[in-house]
Amino acid sequence: MKYALGNTLNGAGGLNPDGLSLDLQFATDKVLTARKGPTPVLTRASTATFIGSDGLIQSAAINQARFDHDPDTLVCKGLLLEEQRTNLVFPSAALTTQTRTVTAALHTLSFYGTGTIVLSGVHVATVTGTGAYPTRTTLIFTPTAGSLILTVTGSVTQAQLEAGAFVTSYIPTTTGSAVRSIDVCSITGANFTAMYNQSEGAFFVNAFTPALGSRIIVSADNNGTTEVNKIFTNSTLSAVEVTDGGSLQAQTLPGSIVANTAFKLASAYKLNDFAASRNGATAVTDVSGTLPTPTQLKIGSGKGVEIMCGCVASLRYYKKRLSDARIQTLTA
Repeated sequence: MKYALGNTLNGAGGLNPDGLSLDLQFATDKVLTARKGPTPVLTRASTATFIGSDGLIQSAAINQARFDHDPDTLVCKGLLLEEQRTNLVFPSAALTTQTRTVTAALHTLSFYGTGTIVLSGVHVATVTGTGAYPTRTTLIFTPTAGSLILTVTGSVTQAQLEAGAFVTSYIPTTTGSAVRSIDVCSITGANFTAMYNQSEGAFFVNAFTPALGSRIIVSADNNGTTEVNKIFTNSTLSAVEVTDGGSLQAQTLPGSIVANTAFKLASAYKLNDFAASRNGATAVTDVSGTLPTPTQLKIGSGKGVEIMCGCVASLRYYKKRLSDARIQTLTA
């Protein structure tokens, strides 16, 4: 019996019937290197911290990927991707009483230890720590603009005050505030062209994010907003949208997600034939829409500020429009 080797390898049957062209297993492999297809490039203009495999806070160099772990179970959550944040308080290792200038926006205060921080001035609150690392005490609040006084007593370590509605990875400070830059993870140029099929395809992602609202998990786009095929969160919903020529062509809402809870989602596309499934649910479909012409793949972000601020455990892309039943099985 003779086999057509080219057809077997390229997805006509045999070894790769689904046309898998990208297989990233971040949580298992703990590297950016793809099992199949191109390896993405990660850039970040600053150092950043993460929880290592030993359960302790570690530092990653500029442009170094972070594979975050649960500090209690030591299970790897996947590739950590975050938006830019600034730690306003210092020194963070052992916080002292101080006054910081804040804006009238949501802020998150966090620290380890059993000490107390009393907030006064533009916001009034008392926060008492509930334990040493890895027990992180947090307060989310909205001050008025002006001077926020933090009066510190007892053990307050790895302290962080950041503008934002949720806590992010620890940003060490010494004599002043410090910035952790945005993580950008992408596949571009010939690497993207080789793995992506404009006429039909499918995505699968296993991820979690503490940041609900409009947050992109994966986006095939033109480094703009006119040609986009993306999976993202929309308020408390998971969502898939396809935009061509600046006009929304298809939208599927495969169900709600919970902050800090992992979910699996797959989407499939073809001309006038779109579907998405989350956590093994029946696929939601859209039967009308044209297809965009993206030029890159971005993981954990898209054009603008829609950074996921969470972990991607795994990501796969297929050059075929997988059946509704198949994407449902993938996410089960």
